[in-house]
Formats: sequence, C-alpha cells, structure tokens
Amino acid sequence: MPTESRFARFMKGYGRLTIFMIPIGIAINIVGGQIAILLKLPLYLDSVGTILIGALCGSWPGAIVGAVSNILNSLTYPTGMVYSVLSIGFGVLAGWLSRWGFFRRWWTSLLTAPMFSVIGGVLGACITLALYGGFSGSGTDFITTGLVAAGIPIDTAVFLAAIPVDLVDKIPSVLLVFLIITRISTRLMAKMPLGYVYLKDKKKTGPQKPSSSRPATETAGA
Repeated sequence: MPTESRFARFMKGYGRLTIFMIPIGIAINIVGGQIAILLKLPLYLDSVGTILIGALCGSWPGAIVGAVSNILNSLTYPTGMVYSVLSIGFGVLAGWLSRWGFFRRWWTSLLTAPMFSVIGGVLGACITLALYGGFSGSGTDFITTGLVAAGIPIDTAVFLAAIPVDLVDKIPSVLLVFLIITRISTRLMAKMPLGYVYLKDKKKTGPQKPSSSRPATETAGA
C-alpha cells in the first residue's frame, strides 16, 4: 500500500537504531503504566519511555512510542484510550526540548516537568471532564473524590487533582530520562538521531546544528 511504503521510507530515514529503540520505549512505558494501574497509585509512570525516545530519537519516534504504549495500556484500562493525544504530545515536546539541550543537565531536565504537566494535567483534566464527568477510573479519582467530599466543585476538583499529580509524576520521569541519557556511551550516542546534542564536543546553547549523519526526517519534522 502507498501509505505503508511512505511510512516505511519515513522510518528508514531515522535509521535502524531508532526502529530498535521504539519497542524498548514502549516496553518501559507499559511496565510503568501497569505497575501504577495494578497498585492503584495516584501516578501514571507511563511516559518515561516516550520522553526518553523523544529525547534521543526525535519528536516523531517519541510520539509513536507514546501512542502505541497508550493503546496497549488501554487493554487493561479501556477509558485511557482517549488520552493517547497526551502521550503523543509528550513525545513531540520531548524531541523539541532535546534539540534545545534541556536533558543535558539534571536541573534543566527538572525544568521540563512543568511543561509536560501542562499537557498531562491541564489537557488531561479537560478530557476527563468532557468525556467522563470528572472520574476516569485512574488513581487520581481518589483525590478528586476527596476534594468533592470537602465541598469543592467537581470541575475545580479535577484540575486540583490532575495538575499536581501529573507534576509529581513527571519529576521522577524526567530525572530518570536524564540519568539514562548520561549513561549511554559516546559511541552509541553518536548513532542516535539527536545524539549530537549530548556529545561533549557539541556544547552550545540554543538549537544544535545537526551532524552530517543526522536523518533528514528529523531535520524536517522534529
């Protein structure tokens, strides 16, 4: 099919390593997400792989990891399917922030947590209210229920529950991504589409210039 061939050419532009990294990112997300669901934690833990692949391989690979992970996690959490747009947003944002070098230091990595929380908390709360009336079956429902019982309107309660929880969720997520990135060897990092950002001889501010080996797809689309 023409669409499949275009997609294959698109992914081929990122290289075999990126294609190999995508299922690794999906696996990381699924494990984290299932732990949060099974233990009924007021966290999600399902975006570490999305942010990691976005930071190393670019926005579109990160978005693919986020979307596929969300679909698979939805097999045990059906209401979560509609939140795929959030996961896609995490991947796109991670690729953009990586190009600016945000994941090269722990404190700049930490600064990205509120940015991801805007997507996960604010937009997520809007989806929860619009489609589920404020209760989606996630761990944050416990917090929302408590706030409503305390006399807070449901609309306000959903946002008060979603935004802080998403921020708490993203802080360890982005720090873990930073730790993983810092432990990747220079030889392997050089093969990543966005690896040039993290190489020692590329210490510059602002968007980094791509190396000659950087995929054309990332230059155009990430």
